[in-house]
Order: sequence, then structure tokens, then C-alpha cells
Amino acid sequence: MDEVTGSAGVGGSALKLAIVGPSRSGKGAVAGHTKALVHHLAQAGHDVTLVSWSHPFPQKSASEARAVPGAPDIPAFPRTVRALSWARPDTWVRTGLRLRGFDAIIVVPATPIEVPAHLVMLRAAGVGPGTARPSDSGPPRSIVIAHDELPQQSRAGDSALVRSLFERVDAVMVHSHEQARRAHDLHAVRVSVANPGEAETEAEPVRQQQQVETSDLSSPWAHYVGAMEALASPHWQAAEQDPPESTPVPRFNPSFRTRLSAPARRMAQRRRPVLALTRLDLPEWVRSSDVLGDGADADDARAWARVFGLPRCADPVAAWAALGALAAIVRLGDDGHRSAVILDGSGVHSPLARWARAIGFAPVELVFPDIAASAAGLDVDAASMDVITRLHPNGCDSEDVDEVLSEASSALRSGGLISLTLPLGPASADGGVGPADVRALLARAHALGFVLVGDLDGDIATLMRAASEGSQGSDAAYALVRLTFRRL
Repeated sequence: MDEVTGSAGVGGSALKLAIVGPSRSGKGAVAGHTKALVHHLAQAGHDVTLVSWSHPFPQKSASEARAVPGAPDIPAFPRTVRALSWARPDTWVRTGLRLRGFDAIIVVPATPIEVPAHLVMLRAAGVGPGTARPSDSGPPRSIVIAHDELPQQSRAGDSALVRSLFERVDAVMVHSHEQARRAHDLHAVRVSVANPGEAETEAEPVRQQQQVETSDLSSPWAHYVGAMEALASPHWQAAEQDPPESTPVPRFNPSFRTRLSAPARRMAQRRRPVLALTRLDLPEWVRSSDVLGDGADADDARAWARVFGLPRCADPVAAWAALGALAAIVRLGDDGHRSAVILDGSGVHSPLARWARAIGFAPVELVFPDIAASAAGLDVDAASMDVITRLHPNGCDSEDVDEVLSEASSALRSGGLISLTLPLGPASADGGVGPADVRALLARAHALGFVLVGDLDGDIATLMRAASEGSQGSDAAYALVRLTFRRL
């Protein structure tokens, strides 16, 4: 993957900026506007890197792909790094880690389906509302330039995806007062309208790129670059406390519901400090592979997580499943820098992703509509993942566990982990497996290059046998088994 670095020799008053967005020729107005913007920012004296996609998102109807008839192609920006790939979530994490030294990260989404990748990248960069500091130290500022991805087509999930991005970043740049109102209703922390004093002629800089040469810093681009500089400046808080008299006040009002919920929402958005969970903090009774046959064990797992400070979890069984997987990641999958690439297919009701974020990881969650929670659903490249999880309540069953293991054997690097749960029960139980089925599964997993983290012939076999004997005559699942495998 291309390295993401800035250039040397830029003056101390300049900003080190990463613009993350489309860049390919013939990809429409958003790509053209993005390339024009990076040219103007560089000509204004800033250290600019355009971070783009080597393997774009597989959606032909995306707004990025809608070319503007008759629009001239903007020259390629010399410092363009194609570091991101749709098929490799590890590139989202690694790109974010490399952007930590920038003053600001400016995200230009072309379609809502890109939002999960942008969220993972921003988390890895350590940014979020309330994290940027009015000094030259601390995390980068995070800004979104919103074009057509403000949801207007009512596709399922679009509004939720864009809302999650707007809640994450420090500021959103829009191009009209109507867009500003929608951005506020989508929980944007701060909204800036580009050139609000001349809305009629300058509210749509996406179209302006067709007429403005990249060497011309006259209006409207001079105003646009100035607005971006104000948002990206590390001294942004001081500027906000004493705004210049010439700064126009946007003429819009958020909805009543947005204004009512804003104080509580912004308080909840304050970034929690990262918890320092180490191998020594984990109790011995939390095992990577285990059997849950007693509800008290699930209650103990949830109570321990709560006392330690991990985010709350309403379901004790989900807490038990996630805690064992988290322990495996910390004990076996962490290099000390929280850089492991984690693909979590456990669903929104599992705390695994929230807990992993709380201790410093940046997991990739499978949250796309209508896509199965599996490695194949994301079409990841071979040997690109460090950890894959499929845990209760969206764990595996007897019907899909072999497929999940087969996909993971390709997606995981050597030494990578997969942690999954299966219901234990008689043949009549929906999706259930018995002790003999588990033993056969381990043999098939070994043939795929996996080794169990734990001792099947020790406590696991004893617990499975005890759970089976205690449920004689039941047609339902009687226990839950968590199996963690390591890729050879």
C-alpha cells in the first residue's frame, strides 16, 4: 500500500492537510471538485495530500460515477496516494494510523456506502468531536465536505450512515442553507455554509469547478479555501470565541427536535478515555474457548466488564461471548499498539466492537444493509485480517459454521484469530451442535489450517458433557460454546 506522508519544507504557518475522497478522471462533479480543491489549497501554501481509492466501492450508481456533461477534466494532483481499498478493511485502519500526524483530515464522501470505511479510518486516526485541541498537538481536526450524500434518495440506511459520520467529525461544510438544515438534523456538531453571503452564485461549488481554472484563487475559490483554512486551523477554538465582524451568520434554524436534543447528544459524544486493558487485567476464568451452561457465569462476565469500565451491555450472554473473544484478542492478537485489524460480524447487539474501541482498537463492523455478516459479505482480500468474530446473538450455527471457517481461512493472516459461538443442543434444536459435532468441527477446522485456542479434552469437553447430561429430554439448545481458532 502507498505510504501516506506529507512533504517537507512547508512553512510553519501552513497546515498539513489530508483530503480523503475520489480522484479518478471522468468520475463526475465530486471528484472534479475534490481535485480542484486540493490544487487551490496547495497553491495557498499548505502541505496537501490527496488520499484516494485504489479499489473503489462496487456501486456504479454512486454520485461519484455520474459524470458532468461538458465539464473539463481537472489535472491530476501530484501528491495523490491511492491507499484505500474497498476489498481491504485493513487499509482503512492503516491509513487512519498514518494520518495521526496531520493538522486536519477532510473527508469527501461520494456515496453513503463509503461511510463505514471513513468511520474506521477516523477512529484509527484518533479523531472525533471534542478530541481536537486548540494547539499544535493532539488529534487532527476532522471535517466532512457534504455534496449529494446528504440523503435525498430514501434508500434504507442512508440517513443512519450519514448521521453516524456527522456525529463523529468536528465540522461539516455544506453549500446551501437547506443543506445546513439537513446537516443539523443529521446531528452535525458544527455546520459551516460555504460563501453564505452569495448563496445564489456560490452555493454549489461542485458545479463551479467546471468554469474555474485551478490556478485562479479569485472568488469563489478564495472564499472557499479561506473557509476550509478556518475549519482546519489548530487554533479553531480561539477563532470561534472571537469571530471577525465580516463573518456572515447563516440564516437557518435547526428543527425543534434537533435543538432540544443537541445538549444531551453532544455530551454523549465526548470521547471516552481509552481503557488500558492488558493481559494481566483479565481474570483467569475468562477463556478464549469455553462453554456457557450456567447463567451465573454470564452475569459474572457482564459484571466484570462493567466494573472495569467497559461500555454497558444489556444481554449477559452477549457479554460472556464478547469478553472471551476480547480476551483472546488482547492475549494473542495485540502487538501492544492496538493495530490489529478486527472484522466483527456479531451484529449491533454484541458489545464486542464497542469494547474493542474502548480499549484502543478500531474494529470494522459489518453494518451494511442486506449483506450477510461474514467475511465473504465484505469481499475482503486474502490474508488481510488479524481477527474475525461471529458471536452471540449473531453467532454461527450448524448450517453456516463451515462456510465461515472456510472464508476466514482465506481472509486471515498467519497467526490471525477467529472467535465464534455455536448453540449446543440435540439434533432437534435449530442450528444446534452436540459434543460429537464439535469434535468433528475441530477436525475440519484443522484441515483448513486452524488450531483451537484451548483444550478440547480438558474443561471444554467436561463442560459440554455436563450441560448435555443436565438437559435430558429437552429439544432446545441447552448451552453456548465459544470456539477461538488461530490460523497456522
